[in-house]
Amino acid sequence: MIRLLTVFLLSAAVAQSVSLEIKLAYQKVTPIGIPYGSPGGIYFEIKDIHPFLPYWVQYSHDLKIWKDLYNFGSFGNNCTSPLFHWYELPPGKCFFRIIQKY
Repeated sequence: MIRLLTVFLLSAAVAQSVSLEIKLAYQKVTPIGIPYGSPGGIYFEIKDIHPFLPYWVQYSHDLKIWKDLYNFGSFGNNCTSPLFHWYELPPGKCFFRIIQKY
């Protein structure tokens, strides 16, 4: 019975493979080297999500304690987050993941 439940849970986890891709956005620079426009940062491209369900992008510095960064939902299967400027992101190097909370 335990093996059957394990196989079922693993197959459910594989079937729900949501992908999170980090895209870099750079600040524009004039030909003489003067920056203008919005400062650089990152945004997330999320693919293969289930419509009408809430998702959270979380971050962690040590892969043990995860904190919420951004929550979203979508009417379709793909979504793009707003641009997070460098000063809005957590300081230092960190890891990102996407989860479904409910």
